[in-house]
Amino acid sequence: MDSTPAHVDLFACGVQLSCPEYCTHLGVGDCGGAEALTCPGDLWLEGSSGAIQVNDRPGPGNWMGDKLTLLLGDGRALVQSRSRSCLDSSCSDLQTMPWELAAHELCDVADPPDTCQPGSCSQFPKLENCVPLETDWTCGEVTAAMSPTP
Repeated sequence: MDSTPAHVDLFACGVQLSCPEYCTHLGVGDCGGAEALTCPGDLWLEGSSGAIQVNDRPGPGNWMGDKLTLLLGDGRALVQSRSRSCLDSSCSDLQTMPWELAAHELCDVADPPDTCQPGSCSQFPKLENCVPLETDWTCGEVTAAMSPTP
C-alpha cells in the first residue's frame, strides 16, 4: 500500500497563521475569540498576504474538517481543505485518524463590500473562480509567496 499523500499538505508547511483559528461547532464560532471574527476581514481590507484557518467541528459526530486560506497579497488565494471521518458512530479515535487532503485550489479574492470597515468587518474574504490545481504548490513555494517582498 502506497502511503505517499495524494497532495502536498499545506497545513504542515509551517505557515504562521495571521489570525487566531476560527472554529465552528454547531454553527457557532467557539474558539479564537472576537479577534478570530474581525482579523480575517481586516486582512481582506488590507489586501496583504496572510493565512486564515477555519476548523469545522460539528460534534458530537464522526467528521471534522479544516480549511486553510493563504491570501497571497496579489488578489489571489491558495486554498486547501482537509477532513477525517469514521463510519462507526461510536468512533473514539477520530482525533488520531489521518487527514484526507483535498487538492490545492487557486482562487480570486473578491473586493470587500463597502460595509466592511477596519476593525468591524466580521466577514471572511470572499473567494471566487476557484480552480483545482493540477500541480500542488510545494512548501517552499508557499513560503516564498507568503514572505513580504523587500
